[in-house]
Amino acid sequence: MRVSTRCNSTRKPSAEPGGRGADLLTVRRRDLLLVGFAAALLFLPWLGARDLWNPNEPLYGQAVTEMAAAGDWLVPRVNGAAFGEKPILYFWLALATAWLAGAVDELTLRLPSALAGIASVCLLYVLVRPYAGRHRARLAALLLATTFMVFWTARQVQMDLLLTACTLGSVLGATRALDRLWSPIAGWVTAGIAAGAGCLSKGPVGLVCPALVVVGYAVVAGRARELLRPAVVFGAGALVVVTVPWFAWLWLRGEHDLLAELLVRQNLTRFVEAWDHQAPWWYYLKYFWIDMAPWSWFVPLAWKLAPDDDRERRLLTLAWVWIVVIVAFFSLSASKRSPYILPVAPAVALLASSVLERLMTARLAGARARVARSLHALLGGLLVAAGFVLAVLGPRVDDPGGTVYRAAQVTAVAFALAGLVVLVGAATARGNRARATWLLVAALGLVYTVAAARALPAADAFKSHRPFCEAIRTHVAPGVPLYGFHEWSWRASYSFYTGRPIPNLESDAALIETWRRPERLFLIVERGRLERAQRLLGRLEPLEARAIGGNFVYLFSNHLDPEHSATQDE
Repeated sequence: MRVSTRCNSTRKPSAEPGGRGADLLTVRRRDLLLVGFAAALLFLPWLGARDLWNPNEPLYGQAVTEMAAAGDWLVPRVNGAAFGEKPILYFWLALATAWLAGAVDELTLRLPSALAGIASVCLLYVLVRPYAGRHRARLAALLLATTFMVFWTARQVQMDLLLTACTLGSVLGATRALDRLWSPIAGWVTAGIAAGAGCLSKGPVGLVCPALVVVGYAVVAGRARELLRPAVVFGAGALVVVTVPWFAWLWLRGEHDLLAELLVRQNLTRFVEAWDHQAPWWYYLKYFWIDMAPWSWFVPLAWKLAPDDDRERRLLTLAWVWIVVIVAFFSLSASKRSPYILPVAPAVALLASSVLERLMTARLAGARARVARSLHALLGGLLVAAGFVLAVLGPRVDDPGGTVYRAAQVTAVAFALAGLVVLVGAATARGNRARATWLLVAALGLVYTVAAARALPAADAFKSHRPFCEAIRTHVAPGVPLYGFHEWSWRASYSFYTGRPIPNLESDAALIETWRRPERLFLIVERGRLERAQRLLGRLEPLEARAIGGNFVYLFSNHLDPEHSATQDE
């Protein structure tokens, strides 16, 4: 498929607002404030209301904690060991927010992800506007904000939304240069800076994702020669200036093992021969529809749409290339996780907005219009059904304090109300199609807000390590040895919430030798290692035992205190 690059002189009347110069700039700024504020309302409230959950949140949180304590902003460390699974950008941002707030906590640790989500929403507006107008740009931005995986990742300690924002920024700059909407140097330098930030977020994939999209788009759109222009060199230079200093500093400092772990094992080796998260090649063909819901369900309806002009045609081409190349790339990887394809979320929102805008303006007809209205009704029905399930299951939860029950009931009401709103909108869609779409977006916003305020914090009762760690502190005085047995090397939940490093005994011999020491010490053992520990040490009486998520964890001591021994005898 070859797309013409000549811009038609005739544009849709609704594509841009009237006026020029300062008036037009004011309107664009107002739009950016609108979509940015809407994203902030979704991503920021109650951001620190729940605890850090395994596996990654406490790990990254502990790395930030140790970096802040040591005053070291260059090498992440966990339990004193250099942590080489992720580059430095997230840690810099988290340290900066912690420094401003005066504490490393759940809020400051998640703030970089939330800000990356807000930035992504604003960048998508900027990308779409000159191609399809401000109305479509606002719609696409709001669809991105209400995509399930975007909302969820914006409220996690995670790097994937940083990568998404950087990929979007790089594609924005490159397409502006390719389509001659900006000067070539400005476009390619922007692309290089954003790709460099992406490399500092998640490693080489920060360059691979935007490069695949940009090269694919240039080839399909017949602009491949633009990739050979001298201005591209300025973009490469910007990439080097942003990326190389930190990696070079690690090399000069002698952190060669850390670099090998980061660049080779965590990227090339994981891609070719994964040791975890192994999945079949079709993994993303299933989870694409779940993780990018609900807007991924509208994507097939965008196939073979008749765009109003050449610019919009190129925008749709870009979106299709964006999805195909990134999903195909990660499908080739031996290691697969849902967040890996988060960088396609802007393209999903872009394609879904093309369908919904046409539905809203009665330019979507026939089978596509009927399917789109049916999807509205389906989403409403699913929300009502989810509310019913929560209302039924809530009373059955083992919840002595009633926290989970109350949160489940509030969330159930919110789901049911949102579903009814969507169903009403779908039923009246023929009379006011725009209202149906905006009601759907608003209903999702309501569901997400209630989930953030009540459902997610209530899940701490099952997911959080904090209660167990608080119990540990009642038994283990500062300075008394505390160990873990044969855990994952970077397990950090106990360290983060006890506020102390916890050495890991990785062998049977180390466990036996440590356990036989004359001084009193304590040992954390998870359910999967309990039988092995008891086989080596004999029958053990736990001081504490608690279910956390799908796991069960125990605290033991090699010398029981007299009070506990008397309790055991009774």
